[in-house]
Amino acid sequence: MLLAVGVLGVIAMRLVQVQVIDREQYLSEISRHITTSLIAGDRGNILSRDGSFLVTTDSSTTIGANPQLITNAYPTALLIAAELNMSEQKIYELLSREDRNYVHLKREVAPDIVDNIRKLNLDGIAFREEPDRAYPNGDGFARNLLGQVDVDETPLNGIEKQFNQQLAGQPGSRVDYVSLSDQPVKLRGGDLNYEAPRRGSDVRTTIHIPIQRSAEEALKKSVLESGANWGTAIVLDVATAEVLALTDISIDKESGEPWVPGKSHAYIKAFEPGSVVKTFTIATALDLGYIHPEEVFEVPHKYQYADKEFDEPYVSQDRQLTVSEILSKSSNIGTIQIGERVGPDQLYFYLHRFGLGRYSTGSDEMQGLPGETRGKLKRPQDWEGTVPATIAFGQGVSVTAIQLAAAYNVIANDGRYTPASLVQGFETPDGSFRRLEVLTSHTVLSATTAKQMRDMLEGVVMNGTGTRAAVNGYGVAGKTGTAEKPKDGAYCDCYTTIFAGFAPVADPRITVVVVLDEPEDQVGAGLIAAPLFSEIATKALGILGVPKTR
Repeated sequence: MLLAVGVLGVIAMRLVQVQVIDREQYLSEISRHITTSLIAGDRGNILSRDGSFLVTTDSSTTIGANPQLITNAYPTALLIAAELNMSEQKIYELLSREDRNYVHLKREVAPDIVDNIRKLNLDGIAFREEPDRAYPNGDGFARNLLGQVDVDETPLNGIEKQFNQQLAGQPGSRVDYVSLSDQPVKLRGGDLNYEAPRRGSDVRTTIHIPIQRSAEEALKKSVLESGANWGTAIVLDVATAEVLALTDISIDKESGEPWVPGKSHAYIKAFEPGSVVKTFTIATALDLGYIHPEEVFEVPHKYQYADKEFDEPYVSQDRQLTVSEILSKSSNIGTIQIGERVGPDQLYFYLHRFGLGRYSTGSDEMQGLPGETRGKLKRPQDWEGTVPATIAFGQGVSVTAIQLAAAYNVIANDGRYTPASLVQGFETPDGSFRRLEVLTSHTVLSATTAKQMRDMLEGVVMNGTGTRAAVNGYGVAGKTGTAEKPKDGAYCDCYTTIFAGFAPVADPRITVVVVLDEPEDQVGAGLIAAPLFSEIATKALGILGVPKTR
């Protein structure tokens, strides 16, 4: 009995010492053997319009080491250097860090390499599974739009960067006991504290995978065959202006091989559009009632405007042309004469309403993709000398391909401008869907004017410069553009070739724009860009199941 009382007394004294006298010291000792770890929340997926994965999160293995547990650093370095494709000296230096409990050796290690190193059963070598972005349709598929993240999942460009706030997961945390060697110790009671991470939302895009794939293949072939520096192709849904496909192709300067760049030319590269702008000049005059489609103009082959005499390309005699023929034959001087009736103020107003000089969102401030450019459209008070004449037929103004697609979509969509969109909305982890708010559309042309322009643009394909844009079984409307490129304050002997149009004419379903930069043969857009338009439009209409109209 006395023995029991004595034992209890010792225990009581010890508790007083631990809880009162030496409390701070013991708490400090305990805290050194507790660690808090952040647990990354999975990044959201990027989806196609039908919910298929364009980008998802998988995992990859990172190989690291605890230098405190490695007794023979150099032999260890010798064993794994070749497998990791690293220098023995570099690995040795990392394994010899006495001030560290963990060092990274290599991230995103291939599974077969991981297996080889595991089999060596080396002390101190650690294997960690880390999130890694995966691309079910191939690494290059639509990467110009999707964007990329680095090894730490920091977004670099594209949709990954633009919608990082929605995609990024929220980290959780875990508090563990650790041993003296800083290894986690699992106790019967489990973790001291655990807060679950939260996955980011999925971003549902407007991309139609089969149309995107077919457009990418067609553009790659055209860029290679033409010897162009780069090319871009866009397919819009007419009713919504949603981007069904948008592909960009560049040529690697060293290998000469085509590849999909990490940033979109369609949003970033601005170019002078040339004759495709004639459509907007004529539509403006028509909408204002200053001309009608069958009005005849006396069009000379030389025309004095301000201090310059303009020559009609490939024409050596004066002509009588209707407005429809001015468009189908792509007459510069005829378009200048029409532009004179409109005047700078009205032409600027309409071009701006068509979306020129604005971001693809229809805004002066909000970009459609990170790095997007607005092109150049001078205010009318700065239209001096020959500027009103040159802007009328597409010089002295610059656009992006996505601006051009949205502008031509106005004519296909009964005169309504709707901003081109890449994203429909966000699917949260709980299964709800939130549609992305876009800026409202607005009317540019009357429905009557839009119908008249569709008929005239069909004439361009049937009888004018765009005959090779025809699509078997469908009426097609569109316009060619072979634009001289400005360089060092003058125009060089190099061109951007463009075709912009839509189909079927009777009830437009898709608007398509193709651009090829500096094709080697420097032939007109009717011979290079128009056939590319035809191939992309033919496949897209077939994939969508649009009934043939002819």
